[in-house]
Amino acid sequence: MMKIQFQAIEGYAYGAIQPSTIFRFSVNEILPSDHVDELVKLFSTVTASHATDIFEYEDVTHGPNHAPTLFIGILAALTQHSGDRRLSTIKAFSEGDTVVYALPTLSTDMTWHTLIALSKFLKDTNYNSTEAQLSEFLNGLKSSNRKFLPGGTNTMNFLNAAAQHKIPFKVFRQNYLILGYASGSTILKSSITDQETSIGVSLARSKVDTNRLLKLSGLPVPDQARIQTITQAKHFAGEFGYPVVLKPEDESQGRGIYANISDEKELIWCFEKVANTYPTLLIEKHITGDHYRIDFMGEELIKAVRRRPPEVVGDGIRTLRELIAELNLDPERLDPYSSKKIVVLDEDLERCIKKQQVSLDDVLETKRIIYLKSISNLSRGGDQIHVEDDIHPENFKLCQMIARTMRLDVLGIDLLSPDLSKPWHSNGTVVCEVNAQPQLGASGTDVYWRFMKNYLRPPVRIEVEVTNDTSQSQAPLFDTEVSRLKIKLSVADAFSQGCPVQYFQDFKIADDVAAADRRRLERLFVSVNPEGA
Repeated sequence: MMKIQFQAIEGYAYGAIQPSTIFRFSVNEILPSDHVDELVKLFSTVTASHATDIFEYEDVTHGPNHAPTLFIGILAALTQHSGDRRLSTIKAFSEGDTVVYALPTLSTDMTWHTLIALSKFLKDTNYNSTEAQLSEFLNGLKSSNRKFLPGGTNTMNFLNAAAQHKIPFKVFRQNYLILGYASGSTILKSSITDQETSIGVSLARSKVDTNRLLKLSGLPVPDQARIQTITQAKHFAGEFGYPVVLKPEDESQGRGIYANISDEKELIWCFEKVANTYPTLLIEKHITGDHYRIDFMGEELIKAVRRRPPEVVGDGIRTLRELIAELNLDPERLDPYSSKKIVVLDEDLERCIKKQQVSLDDVLETKRIIYLKSISNLSRGGDQIHVEDDIHPENFKLCQMIARTMRLDVLGIDLLSPDLSKPWHSNGTVVCEVNAQPQLGASGTDVYWRFMKNYLRPPVRIEVEVTNDTSQSQAPLFDTEVSRLKIKLSVADAFSQGCPVQYFQDFKIADDVAAADRRRLERLFVSVNPEGA
């Protein structure tokens, strides 16, 4: 096995706009030919779905089978396979008798975990892995690495937009994204901004509070009651009239919801499925109509879509199970940063297809449409069509009223309506839910950049100085009262932590810094100035 020196830099180094992991190999490193052959095989396999022109070389030369380069290429592909985002190239350069690779990553902990896992895999397989062993390794690694990365789809897409527009960012505890510095800094938690009211976010977390507050304000909502027993469920179902909906009070992304429950027998079945997980449930009158999601920002429209439950169309040849498998091959469903997920074979699907008198192994006749879920959430496999141009002005005003009532600047509003192009008060439109942390849903950066730039503050001027003085204090990086940052670092801290900021206008190296250290610092500290700086 190769001898590797590993270093995690949580700041910024060599022009990367994210943390980096540094690997050092001896230039005299020689591996047995069979070990090199295995690295070549793994490199061609694991990089097949990733770009291979990922290196930027400086004063480094090597052949096509250079073991350190193969190893780092494999490691880079494995971290990307696990969901990491590399937003700049891997730098490779020489330092004396070592070859250095600077691998950008969103999580240095994940890269370390992947390094250990890869080393163990090579040792356990004795550098002679089978296809089955590699497949098992890849699946296990992807599962274990997810805990190191930001959750949800919003944060990753905001990261992409920030990188594209050179906006400095820091991922903080996987849940928060900090953009900019000092008075120019903004903090996001998914789509919740630091300018949002805690009252609005708290109200929206409770479906009961949302329903009651909107009802008090004269806004249209479905009849609703909180229940804990099947006796209560039967009582309110009789009072509201079938069909009804069962849902958890404070869950999101459609989890635990059973819609369009048509009779008491089905109500009992659904209640038994969900009551053990959620001791307190809501029962609502089921409203006939399409499900619309309207995302608002500052009373302005971000996007509007009509959501539909997932469906398949028979071809007279394939079974329902095979048609679902084909549906799940949609690239958007497989994109880990998209809100649109695969259709899972769960109890709601079982219930829906049973009501349509088919089973998973039935061959569907040509053109027969089968609906696969009772709800249309993208996270449950639903689909959507953009309808921004179809919203009636009265419905637009309704959404603005909801935003003001809920004290929310950013929100997702779920409307149930026969037709959103008609005024809400003319066709029985109701407000189903309000989400204070809407998943913006689209792949790509346009909608995320449009959202982000609405909350960005002007960038501040930053000066960085490196000295041999070790008594430096931490700079107020995110103090919104500070309009100009002056950062002083010791040489030791600079080499161990990198630059604490992604950009700076002035960079000074004190006269007391040795010439050799000065050359390393000049290579290490590279400013990536944001747009507008």
